[in-house]
Amino acid sequence: MTDEFDMLKVLDVFPIGNMLSVTLEGSCDSLKNGSKLVDSNGNSITVVSVAMTRFDDPTDINKSTTVMVDACPLQKGAELSIA
Repeated sequence: MTDEFDMLKVLDVFPIGNMLSVTLEGSCDSLKNGSKLVDSNGNSITVVSVAMTRFDDPTDINKSTTVMVDACPLQKGAELSIA
């Protein structure tokens, strides 16, 4: 079972063609292309690509990560876990 510290909060969702750019808050160190995310309803979402993000302060690098996923009914504020 996933606890609250393993949860990723969806900060932003931006549609790009038939995909979504999704900004996640939380520890995303283990995310990579092909990783599976699970929403609160048990739906599986596959990470197509993990974006490289540039930060002015290196300590900010673990605060959020942006990923590309196939279009799905994901909304800002949703909570996901890494499968």
